Amino acid sequence: MIAAPTVAEQRTTISLPADTLDQSLIKLGQQGHTRIFFQSELVAGRRAPAISGQMTVREALDRLLAGSGIEVQTARPGVLVLRPSRQPIALRPARGAPSLPLQTGDERPSSPTRTDEVTQLEEVVVGSHIRGVKDGPSPVIVLGREDIDRGGYATVADALTSLPQAFGGAISDDVAMAGSDPTNTNSAFSTAINLRGLGPDATLVLVDGKRMAGAGFMADFSDVSMIPLSAVSRIEVLTDGASALYGSDAVGGVVNIVMRDGYEGLETRSRIAGSTRGDLAQYQFGQTFGRAWDGGSLLISGEYQRRDRTPASARDYTASSDLRPLGGTDHRVYYSQPGTVLVLDPATYSLAPGYAIPAGQDGTHLTPGDFLAGQSNLSNLRSTIDLLPTQERGSLYLAGRQAVSSHVTLNAEVRYSDRRSTAYAYAPMTVMTVTPNNPYFVSPNGSSVDYIAYSFANETGGSKSTSELQDRSLSLGAKVDLPAAWQLNAYVLHAEEIGDYRNSGMLNSTFLAEALGTTGDNPATSYSAARDGYFNPFIGTGRNNPTVLAFVTQGFEATHTVGRLDAASVTADGPLWRLPAGALRLAVGAQVRSETLKNVGWSFTSGSAPKAVSPRHGDRTVGALFAELRAPLFGPDYRRPGLERLEVSAAVRTERYEGGLESTVPKFGVVWSPISAWTMKGTYGKSFRAPSLSELNDPQKATPINLTANGGNVLTLLLYGGNPNLRPETAVSWTAGLEYAPPSHPGTRISATLFDTKFQDRIGQPAINNLSTVLTASDLAPFRQFINPASNTSDLALVQNYLQYASASVASLYLPAAYRAIADARYVNTGTFEVRGLDLTGSYGLSIHDNPVMLSANLSWLMSYSRKVTTVAKKTELVGMAENPADLRARVTAAWTHGPLTTSLTLNHVGDLTTSAGARLPSQTTADLQWQYVAPAKAGPLRGVSLALTVQNLFDSDPPFYDSPQGVGYAAANYDPTGRLVALQLTKAW
Repeated sequence: MIAAPTVAEQRTTISLPADTLDQSLIKLGQQGHTRIFFQSELVAGRRAPAISGQMTVREALDRLLAGSGIEVQTARPGVLVLRPSRQPIALRPARGAPSLPLQTGDERPSSPTRTDEVTQLEEVVVGSHIRGVKDGPSPVIVLGREDIDRGGYATVADALTSLPQAFGGAISDDVAMAGSDPTNTNSAFSTAINLRGLGPDATLVLVDGKRMAGAGFMADFSDVSMIPLSAVSRIEVLTDGASALYGSDAVGGVVNIVMRDGYEGLETRSRIAGSTRGDLAQYQFGQTFGRAWDGGSLLISGEYQRRDRTPASARDYTASSDLRPLGGTDHRVYYSQPGTVLVLDPATYSLAPGYAIPAGQDGTHLTPGDFLAGQSNLSNLRSTIDLLPTQERGSLYLAGRQAVSSHVTLNAEVRYSDRRSTAYAYAPMTVMTVTPNNPYFVSPNGSSVDYIAYSFANETGGSKSTSELQDRSLSLGAKVDLPAAWQLNAYVLHAEEIGDYRNSGMLNSTFLAEALGTTGDNPATSYSAARDGYFNPFIGTGRNNPTVLAFVTQGFEATHTVGRLDAASVTADGPLWRLPAGALRLAVGAQVRSETLKNVGWSFTSGSAPKAVSPRHGDRTVGALFAELRAPLFGPDYRRPGLERLEVSAAVRTERYEGGLESTVPKFGVVWSPISAWTMKGTYGKSFRAPSLSELNDPQKATPINLTANGGNVLTLLLYGGNPNLRPETAVSWTAGLEYAPPSHPGTRISATLFDTKFQDRIGQPAINNLSTVLTASDLAPFRQFINPASNTSDLALVQNYLQYASASVASLYLPAAYRAIADARYVNTGTFEVRGLDLTGSYGLSIHDNPVMLSANLSWLMSYSRKVTTVAKKTELVGMAENPADLRARVTAAWTHGPLTTSLTLNHVGDLTTSAGARLPSQTTADLQWQYVAPAKAGPLRGVSLALTVQNLFDSDPPFYDSPQGVGYAAANYDPTGRLVALQLTKAW
């Protein structure tokens, strides 16, 4: 009895001399602890080159089999089968085919029982519930462990967001800190995947085929930054709609993160990194232990990661909101210190800058003549803010499986991560109401009250945002071998994401009024202005008494959020009957899941005690039935001229939501190879996405905001919240692909895929998603209303009604008569939304002086990214517009291996963008370079060591300048602010 094999995707030390191919395969199976089955006739008379280094068994096979016309297929974990190129593994020997003996890499001839075991198809790749489907009609991108290591990534999120198909315009820490995240729900600085820019809630994320709990305030996305990278085997990305296979929220695509399994031994990983600009220090340590035995395995992996903050002041294009030195405009505000005295405009009832408080004085001897009439003091909003927050995460992953009989295998998986973040945000700002009760009071125009726009940036710095997020998941499952080569796969899952968020160092408006003397001493506080000091808002230099500052900045906001998922799933798949070209295979299943969102919070920005804020709560149960059928009509065992392969597939899924909502959506696929080197693929499917719990139940809120219209600032009341009357959104998706993979050169594969997804009744917040143009864009007219409450009583009543949804401190910032517009950003069913484009991917292997070189490329070209906000609105094209996806993104890599050293060069390209004003932002191309040393098998103490030095953004290129409405000098949705990052990673397999 030999030891159970380990998975072929794990890296190990391989050392093979030049030999006959059959002997090299046998030795490779021994060194890689993997069963490699092949027919002796297939390799007879072939020679294999010498190879040495730390690599996966699959990588070693690629080198041994280069140019041989032999391909490798996974029969099940730890079992590989060699076949002539493009011949699938059959359930039974083809009728009339010769019965040839199989040889195995463990030097043991295979018995008939073992042969049957090998030919059972085990592995499922994202895009199908049928085992063994590895070349189906849907486009799939796979990031293997080697790809992840070669990229030098620190997290799963880093690896996924590097894909050209991923858009970074929402739910990530950098866009959150740049103020560019339209969702405004990412207080924990999570990272979601947003394929094609269709939205994080339209991309389903799975871990080993199982859902994650919802994250964020709305629990409507999956936080991939919580997955420990050291425990990941590969990442599979399905880039077309898959609602018929996985559920309604798989509209834009599916990401399946496959964890390591069957690993044997110990592996230690450590990584240090930092920006060459002196910030963003990173530390990472991972330890993995694996043990495999006949019929079972256990894997334990722990990981710790820390990334230090980067202040906005560390980059020229984010240091100041005055972007004039870079060619932009001045985004500074008149909330400042010294402050700006505001005066009431009798025509508009709005407060506008009237006098600047002079600098260079302590605010105790001012006279009316000292104020600077017609001027305002300006402050840099970004002086206190972070560009990237501090992140610290610890993760633990456990997975085990055990065969309890010859037909039943039980499995369990536990995942736990705890991430803590800290960031400094804007300094407290307010309009103070100052009366003669303040001992420092002086009016520049003889008024009995001063309204002073004031910033605490020089006195307290920015407010502090902290968060703790816990991701927990437990699944128990079983695989049961059924008669007639069928298999049943069942599991139950409990997952939850628990978040605690706190913003501290905020103003308490009640305490500030007391410290100003605007109100008398509050018996509910221990503060006395006469004893402890009055707040002086007229200071031109210096700061107020620390006791006074500590009193007025006791304000905070705290939120506790729970996203919970409980699920059960049963799937069975197997052959129905045999067609001439192979088995007709069917998968059927049933799933039920329960989703829960709870959100409670407290606010202490006004009043003498914290107040509960409007809670969110929702739960529902979703049941589903699904079926999938695959029929090989032509193939290696049954072919005709022009029909080397023809396979059709169909899937259907019915979901029923608690409350009576139902959907039934289909998907169809076809794969056709007219000749062996060329394959055409196509899919067509429909999708259905029910409104999320938060979209239905989010509390109604209102807040003032200054927006641009007609060349000036317009005080606008922004409404946001849920909508219980939302309808589901639907989508139709199709793909058409062409692939070239010549059997004579297995390392060559080039594919082109056209894709199109069109939404109807798209659920969204057009006003939020297009905040900078909501008052001006013609197609956003249904979501704005210009008002004049100063002269129109109905407009005044409307504003007063909406202000009841704002907190007391927010509602008191401006007089109701000062508002001039209302922007409605509540969730609505909009018109249509369509994304159309072309993906080009390819790989090409060659040899230079017996050294392998692998070229690979991934390009995504968006031809259209358009919306119709309402069914009668004009279509608006957004592709290549700033704050929307770039029309072209590409990633090209060349990896050259010379002995134990591999050098990789990667070029990353983002196409040019156009601003709403018609200005052009140039494209950007950056280079990443990595040197990786893998110790040879005979390296003595260095055996099992891999050392990688990675330089991302080799030439330290700044992103193109963008005069963003948020006062940030780059387009955060499309570009990275990090600059050159150098990382050193050491891996040791014991």
